[in-house]
This record gives sequence, structure tokens and C-alpha cells, in this order.
Amino acid sequence: MTVRDRVLALLARRPDLTPAHLVSAVPGISSAAAHQYISGSLPPSPNTDRHFQRALREIEAGNLLRPQDSGPVHITEMPASSRRVRCQRDFYVIETTRRIQQVLNYCAEQSAIGICTADYGVGKTESVRHWRENDGRKTDHLLFEFDEFSSRNILDFVGCLSDRMALGYQVNVFNGGRVMRAMCSALEEKPMLLIFDQCEMVAPRVLQVIRQIWDTTRHAGVGIVILASPMLLERLEKSRMRDLGALSSRVAVWAALNGVQKQEAAAILRQEGIAQIDDGAFNLLYSATGGSMRRLMAVTDLLVTKHGGKPVTEKTIEGVASNLWGLTLHSRSKAVA
Repeated sequence: MTVRDRVLALLARRPDLTPAHLVSAVPGISSAAAHQYISGSLPPSPNTDRHFQRALREIEAGNLLRPQDSGPVHITEMPASSRRVRCQRDFYVIETTRRIQQVLNYCAEQSAIGICTADYGVGKTESVRHWRENDGRKTDHLLFEFDEFSSRNILDFVGCLSDRMALGYQVNVFNGGRVMRAMCSALEEKPMLLIFDQCEMVAPRVLQVIRQIWDTTRHAGVGIVILASPMLLERLEKSRMRDLGALSSRVAVWAALNGVQKQEAAAILRQEGIAQIDDGAFNLLYSATGGSMRRLMAVTDLLVTKHGGKPVTEKTIEGVASNLWGLTLHSRSKAVA
């Protein structure tokens, strides 16, 4: 059975899924190419097969598109008396998530360039994944995650992006420019939103290529969203390099995000069943997580496993921080003493 046959078999036995759902679970290729692959209009290739195989493994393991998903938990900034937390699945929609999704929608609709910056672990990548499973299903898009090679070498970047668009070009030192121009022509014919993740250390020459792609294709409807740590924002603001200045002058929307807010963290803990936590312990916990959703959920998992239903004290949080991250925390009461 081919990979495409397995995809069709999955859709046949899962009436709750549509091709759009499955496309949202395949980050490695563009949504247009994924739709064509499912419909049979795009011939299979090792690249597309590999990405669909990975998505199938995640779906079959229950990590993606699980049956009867009820959705995310929406955390808002409303007062507690009027707060409505809609419990769905195991994903929390916080203000950071909403802001990233606003930038994605805006750049898709306006063919603009947007930049979202936030510290590691805040939830940028997961927010994009949630968007792809919801609003993003209606938008042709491609998610590209930089690695140490594509972030430094323009030929590797152009070749990888061409592969993700399923254009079938082999890039070398002689045809890199030709492949880029062919890629731009394909984007003009079928415009989409390009989402670039892990961009904090992308080389100026690669950022220049991204800017040139947008300059060439924006009239056709291509938008770009760049996700990075605050390091990129510092580079764009402080650098006098012409390449970075050319990009920053074209940015239409900036979103410098702080991560999980204190009220949101408190609501998440309540949602997870951690209700007996005193103020000192909560303040210590929030200080240790530093706005990181990844750290907050790691703490939550440990508290639920080891201290489910028990009161959580400052001593508890000190032990959790030591076990998880090797941090030595000191409560306010100890500091005062």
C-alpha cells in the first residue's frame, strides 16, 4: 500500500476528518501541494511521501487530529466573575496565541510581512499549529522551519523551499538564481502565506532572499510571517546592515510577545485541577516559569502526577524547580528571614 493509499484509507475510516484537516497536520509542504497530493493531481515523490508518513504516524499515535477532539481551552483576561473558559482538548489559547493568529490572518489577507518575537518555550510553534488546524485550513500556506543549514546557506534555503513547494528542482551553485525565479513564478501563479519559524539566527543573506521573494510576489497575494526569539528584533532594530534594513522597512506588523501572563497561569492551574496553591507558592512558580508555556506545563504535569489533590506550598515549588531544571529557588519568607 502506497503512502497516498494509506492517506485515503485514513480519510475513509475517519469521517470526522476532511482533506483540509490532514493538510493542517503536514507542515513540511505547502497546503496547495498537499491538497494536490491527496487528490492525485500531484505525482508522489520521496519528499511528499516522507512528510505524509510522519503525519500519519502522529495521527495513528493519537498525537494529532484525535477523534472527538473538543478543542482548546480559551484563557482570557476577563475578571474571574465573568470569565468563561471553554474546555477543549489539551491546548490553551492565551493572549500570545491569539496575537500570533491575528498576525497570520492579517498577513494572509493583506499580503503583508509580519514578525512575531517571543522567548523560547512561549508557544509560537504550537500557536501556528493551532492556527493551521483552524483558520489556516481556509488559507493556502507553507510552514518552513529553519535549521543550522538552511539558516546559513542561501542555496540550501532555496533548495529546501523549492522542495516544500514540490517544484522538482535540484539546486546547485549554477542554478540557484534560476530556481528562485521559478519559485517566485510559481508563487505568483498560486499565491500563499509563507510562515518561517526559528528565524532568530538566520543569516542576513537568507533574510534578503525572503525579502526579495516578497517584493516579487506580493502583488499576486503572497504574505510572509516570521517567527523568532527577541534576538531577531534586536538585530533588526540595532543593525545598520543594509540587508536587514531592507527587510525591517517592509514589515507591516510587529508583535513582541511576553508569553503566559499571571492571570492566565492561574486559570490554567485551576483548569488542570491544581486549586490548593497558596499565594507564595504561586508567585514562586510563576517567577520560575518566566512566561514560558513549556515550563508551566512541565510544572503542571509534575504537580498533577506527584501532588494531585494535595496543597501546593512554596516548599513544593522549590522541589519541583530543582527536579525539573536544577534551579535553586528561595521563597519570599526565607528571603525576609
